[in-house]
Amino acid sequence: MRKLFLSILLAGVTAFAANAQQEFATIELPMNRAEDLVTLADDNGNVCIYFYQNRELNFALLSPDGKQLAKHQIPYRFSQEPQLLGTRVTDDEFVFYTRYVNGRREYLRPFAINRETGAFRSMQDEQMELERNVTFVGGFGDKEHFYMLYTDKDSNLHLYRDSDADVAHLERKIFKSEEMPRTRDRHARESDMIYVHPDMQHNVFTGYHRSKIYSGGDKIHMIFDGFSLKGKSSKEATTEILTLDWNSGTTSYRTLPAIEQRNMPTFNSFLYKNTLFRVNMEKDKFNLAAYDFNTLQPIKEYSYTGDEEITIKSTPVYQRGAKGLFSPDNTVIEKTSKVMKNLASGIPAITVDTYADSTLQLTIGSYKAPDSRTNDPFQDRNRMVRTPDRYVQTSRGLMMLPGRWVPAYNIPSYYLNSPYYSRFFYDPYGQRSGLPAGPGISTYFRSVITADGLMKVTAEEGKEPVVLQDKVESYEQELKPEPELKTVYRYGDKLHYGYYDRRNRTFRIVEFAHGQEPTGAQEQ
Repeated sequence: MRKLFLSILLAGVTAFAANAQQEFATIELPMNRAEDLVTLADDNGNVCIYFYQNRELNFALLSPDGKQLAKHQIPYRFSQEPQLLGTRVTDDEFVFYTRYVNGRREYLRPFAINRETGAFRSMQDEQMELERNVTFVGGFGDKEHFYMLYTDKDSNLHLYRDSDADVAHLERKIFKSEEMPRTRDRHARESDMIYVHPDMQHNVFTGYHRSKIYSGGDKIHMIFDGFSLKGKSSKEATTEILTLDWNSGTTSYRTLPAIEQRNMPTFNSFLYKNTLFRVNMEKDKFNLAAYDFNTLQPIKEYSYTGDEEITIKSTPVYQRGAKGLFSPDNTVIEKTSKVMKNLASGIPAITVDTYADSTLQLTIGSYKAPDSRTNDPFQDRNRMVRTPDRYVQTSRGLMMLPGRWVPAYNIPSYYLNSPYYSRFFYDPYGQRSGLPAGPGISTYFRSVITADGLMKVTAEEGKEPVVLQDKVESYEQELKPEPELKTVYRYGDKLHYGYYDRRNRTFRIVEFAHGQEPTGAQEQ
């Protein structure tokens, strides 16, 4: 059984074959200004679409052949918007976990949809047994369990996990981490955490986070990159690994070799199965190293300096979000002399994905946050604001569901200026003098390597590598206008791109796979 997360930014797949898309489903949904939008699929091929809108929970259940089996519109809790933290696919249901805070009391509020019939079930609230002065870090669900994570003033970690017998009941264990040194800035590691689900989107926006959580069996691995530590030189940083063992209630702390960095992070890592990849990028240096996660011994390394060609690339270097007055939003960096400089212009990022046992796809690059301006935040209504995004740490905790960038004028000012409603939006400069000029700049390339020897996979003569993500992006760019509400999720060995067709007031899902013939004409 496998649980699939949605993302606004897309998960990529690479193979050397013909590619096309076809319609999977077109259904009528009352979707206009949805806040949360997430889709889950089970191993049988059933798909559950959820979104919150107009004070109602909305669900649609689709069969493996794209037919709608059930649809619900359910008024929610006296108009209290659910803080959706994570999901799971159990033997019988798609389960959604939400958090509710009332003063000092916090509650877990799960609700579920039957995987076969679409029947809705609301479960009893469970009050969290919290110690005093703990801080909520985030919630996440994997294949087997749902977790909620808190920390206290002594940097102990309070981990809650649902029991095997009841998905709505949480058990607690406290993990002490005396071995791990404190950071120079309080709660620096916790402020940028993201849970890495095996089916998360693979792009630099998610990969640039320097605090990542991975789950495997009964262990939780927390990996931190490039933080300034007390008692350590500010120019010397490393990759830290903190493992929480649920069964024994113990922790272990390990590190990779240190890397000298100055004012900004120059490296980041990503764990895939039993291999930890770490990329280090500077203006005149590029290094990619792979380590055995059990022993932390190096197993493969690629290094390039100066204007040397990065031969591990399987695609050109793309740059998104750097639109100028006379330049397009999406560009390709062709000059070798500019490749390293542009890749090192933001926070390094790396993700690893696979759709075949024999190859891995690496997305490597950097993410640069939106530039700031000096205007009055209440005057510049053209600034970009991100609607609730579960991959950004906000006062609501760790958000792991996709949002979307919209101009601030699309959101009523009493939402953005309200101490209550403003926490639901990612508007980092909205309450200060500096303002973001856009959604940020992503610079990246992809590399396809073998899973066993980590060697670059070369294309056959006369054939170019086919990347499904590129096909999806091309399809999206041809849609006029570009959809405001859009999602991508995995469906077996395929990708599904779902979007709201505002003109026809329908939600359409298009299937992308290697070697399939297109069906139906694309509407413009």
